[in-house]
Parts: sequence; structure tokens; C-alpha cells
Amino acid sequence: MSSPKFPDRKISETIIDFAQPFLANVDSTTSQHTIRQGFDVAVTIWNAFVLDRVNGNSTYQALMQGRGAAQGHDNPLIKALVERRRKHFSEDMRIVAEHRVSFDAKGYRLWAATKDHHAASKSDEIDSRHHRVSKLQ
Repeated sequence: MSSPKFPDRKISETIIDFAQPFLANVDSTTSQHTIRQGFDVAVTIWNAFVLDRVNGNSTYQALMQGRGAAQGHDNPLIKALVERRRKHFSEDMRIVAEHRVSFDAKGYRLWAATKDHHAASKSDEIDSRHHRVSKLQ
């Protein structure tokens, strides 16, 4: 069994790209709390996908999707992120070990750290004013 490949792209940049279904609705009136929550949800779904692949099941993804249904509503954001993870980021098996969102006058800044089995802990940071979103179809 070959070991998974880990992309050279920064994990913070990858998570910002992955979180586009949420970030597309962020504007100057969006609260810092809401932005932090959006990244929390995105990172949770990101990590659930990796854990399910490692475990050979879909337990964590089912829990995430079932959480909204159990509360009497489906969450389209969760569904969009799960589908986006499967469709565009399925080969990226990094776990986000830690992340933080900070803010300044120019926008938000995402810091994220990941650790894989073959390298030392990695961390990086990217902010909203320097990120160009790639268009994935």
C-alpha cells in the first residue's frame, strides 16, 4: 500500500478554497463570529472526510449530515461542503490539527496547522486580501 501524497499547497489556502460555498456569502456585514463558525464547520467536514477514508466508512460524514436532519432541517451548506470535498479535494488527506481566524482592518486571516505521518508539523497562514480563489467546476 503506497503512502498518500500530500500537496505542496498551503493548508490554509486549501481550506479557504474549500470553504467557498460559505465564503461566497461573506461580506462586510458578516460578523467575525459567523466567519469563525463557517471555518469551524469547513474544517470539521474536511477532517471527517479524511477520518472516514482512513477508517473505510462514512461514519463521520453521516453524523455531520444527520445532525441537521435530526434538528428538523437539512443544512445546504454542509451538503455543499461534503460534495465539494468529494469532488475537488478527495486526494488531499491532510488533517487540520489546529486553525485560527483573526481579523484586521483589511479582512480575515486564516492560520492552520497540519501534521502528516511523514513530516514534521506544518503551519501556514493566508489572509483574505492575498487569496485568489480558483474556480472549480
